[in-house]
Amino acid sequence: MLQRAKSDARGANSDILQEADVNFGRWCWFDTSVIKIDFLRCLNMRNHKHPPSSYARILFRYLRLSEENSQRYFEGTNVSYEELMTLDGTIARHDMVKIYSNAQAISGAEDLGLLVGTQLNLSTHGPLGVATFSAPDLRTALTLLAEYGRTRVEFFETTISEDSAGLKINFAEAFDLQDLRLFITETVLSGLFAAIEFFVGAGQFKGQIYFSYAKPSYWQRYHDDFGGNVQFNRSATEIIVAPCLLSVPSPVADARLHREAVAICEQQLKEITAGETGKSVLSIEQRVSKLISENPGRIWTSNEVAATLCMSSRTLIRKLALEGTKFQIIRDEQAKKQAANYLTDASLSVESIGHLMGFSDASSFRRSFKRWFGETPSQYLGRARRTDAQITKDLKR
Repeated sequence: MLQRAKSDARGANSDILQEADVNFGRWCWFDTSVIKIDFLRCLNMRNHKHPPSSYARILFRYLRLSEENSQRYFEGTNVSYEELMTLDGTIARHDMVKIYSNAQAISGAEDLGLLVGTQLNLSTHGPLGVATFSAPDLRTALTLLAEYGRTRVEFFETTISEDSAGLKINFAEAFDLQDLRLFITETVLSGLFAAIEFFVGAGQFKGQIYFSYAKPSYWQRYHDDFGGNVQFNRSATEIIVAPCLLSVPSPVADARLHREAVAICEQQLKEITAGETGKSVLSIEQRVSKLISENPGRIWTSNEVAATLCMSSRTLIRKLALEGTKFQIIRDEQAKKQAANYLTDASLSVESIGHLMGFSDASSFRRSFKRWFGETPSQYLGRARRTDAQITKDLKR
């Protein structure tokens, strides 16, 4: 079973594995005695208003597209090639729907959902995949997939229940999927089925798989991929897992890793739902300002900030432009606040303040200060002290 765990984690397609590894900011491997994942700090810097772009990226690669021939893939969307390839990128639902529709037209394969879905092993699902394969047993894993599924896709409202027949996962369309119904359903359920087989082994599934739509012309593919217990024209799309499988342990369970991954999933879900309830989610400008203000003592470059926020410098500049600002403006504003704050401390010399702010010499600091305030530090202090003296004089009258 450990060998199967290795195989599932690495995947048959090296591009898919590479996507999985870098997508959630880690290098991940399986061994006979250890699972190690290095959680990077950038996970907590990401803005998860929408689920990640990783599935659109996997589909892009499956279709063997490149930047040169990708125009049809992005047609009618607000997504660019660069944004798609940004590892922490997210894509709004309406853009994702259009991308999937474009992909179907490009492919021409009616069973594209199954073809792509069978390559979505657990390692392609980011922190949710980690939480799943490190779970103590299949019941816990499936519960997590249902609870945090929205951090990965926005197409279904997923509910879970358990009775004597087993554990039932119900997929209700979040909106009318129309021509994409088969493609999206096939992809999502293929991914879920792969998770189940990760625990129980290939060909060992016991239960039922129901689809709410009519049998497609390629229905035999469903039996090839899901086994014989497949039914169409049901009242709901569901997977029912037999009770005898629910306590099957993960071959690579890890309690500490599981807790850390679940915590990340919980944070991502909060960020997504915050946008729906009107709660504040930081803009790119706010995230840059927060990073600079909380890390004084250095002169941040756009490349450094972009890397810390897990995006390219070009993407950072473009996103700030969409918010009506520039990196230089944000950095100067934060520097002005820091400088003004330091100047209130009479024990600090101009040279000391420049050093505290990351300048190599006092002359460089003075030049920057004059650009920020239109006057030298000495002139600024003189004016500030005259203002304070005048206020004090007025108060004594």
